[in-house]
Parts: sequence; C-alpha cells; structure tokens
Amino acid sequence: MSEQVDVLRLGERRYAAEVHEGEQTTEHRVTFGQDTLEDLTSPPPAENEVVAESVRYLLEKEPSTSLPHDIDLGEIRRTDAEFIPELRARLGG
Repeated sequence: MSEQVDVLRLGERRYAAEVHEGEQTTEHRVTFGQDTLEDLTSPPPAENEVVAESVRYLLEKEPSTSLPHDIDLGEIRRTDAEFIPELRARLGG
C-alpha cells in the first residue's frame, strides 16, 4: 500500500509526522539529536527529509498503526544496525 508522510517542524529537532495509508491516518512525534544528523552525510541533510525517510523506513517494517506515537531516532539508531546505512542511501549520502 502506498503511504504519504507529511512532516511539520515543532521545534529544534522535534517534528510531527502524519502518515496517510489509504483511509487510515496516524500521528507521530519524531525527535533526534545532532549526532544522528552528523552520522548521515556531510553536510547534514534537511531535517524534514530525515524525518520523512525515517518514517518511511519504519513503515517498511510495520504498519503505521503499529508505530509508536513518540519516535526517537536516536533510539532506533542504537538498536537497528541497518537504520543509518539505509538512511544514507535514501538521502543520497
């Protein structure tokens, strides 16, 4: 199923992500630290792109309704060895 991810900046490295899959919409809060950005590419990519691609990556593993409301990319970075290399590839780094 095709999904649409809308991203809205809430503050410094804090974003709202709204995922639309068919008739289903879920909302998530995504946060991350500077270290996550620095691990991706140099110069770091646009933060909204990082959020959108991170959510798309997670959606490949589980449906939007199974994603937590609060998503900490630093935690994913620590627990999923594929996360940073995959994001680098997706963001052109």
